Amino acid sequence: MHIGEPIMAAITDLPVMTRADAVSLGFAGFNDVPHKPIDIPDGAFTLTAKTSEGRRVTFCFMGKTYDGPARFVDIQFHDRGSTIPVPSGGVSPTLNAFAVTGGGRHVTDSRGLDEGQKPSILVLLMDEAGDEPPHPDPSRRPLLDRDLAELLTRAAGVITDPDSEIRSNRDSLVDALHAEAAKRRPREPGS
Repeated sequence: MHIGEPIMAAITDLPVMTRADAVSLGFAGFNDVPHKPIDIPDGAFTLTAKTSEGRRVTFCFMGKTYDGPARFVDIQFHDRGSTIPVPSGGVSPTLNAFAVTGGGRHVTDSRGLDEGQKPSILVLLMDEAGDEPPHPDPSRRPLLDRDLAELLTRAAGVITDPDSEIRSNRDSLVDALHAEAAKRRPREPGS
């Protein structure tokens, strides 16, 4: 190393091998295709890859601290041909992504979004089951859009014609509106 050169993190860059060989070395395997195992060092670290067509993707491994072990990966595709503005004043490339769950169902899919809503970074969290905060109590979850639309339609009916028979359900309607507002209102720390 020469004076003034940046210090590079040591990585183990193993040769391309079979899935079985990668798994035997302690790496995970995915599909029975050639694997390129790489040990990711602690600290912020980016892998960059390019296809034979020149399509580029980066995987930036980051930790809870700048020099700690990786806990998430920021993934960017750089050649879709569209960008969105970012807070720093620059632009960032957009991408399409979807997530697949049991039965092949897509639980997240950006393909139907308008250009200005497409994601720029796909964040893969490397947490373990149980690390995430508990799921909210179903009674505390906000209504689905269709159920909220029904509630708002009921409220509009009472406001439009307060002397109608709808008024007889006024108390339950008021309770439902207050409950929904409480679910959507940001909670105060410690409450």
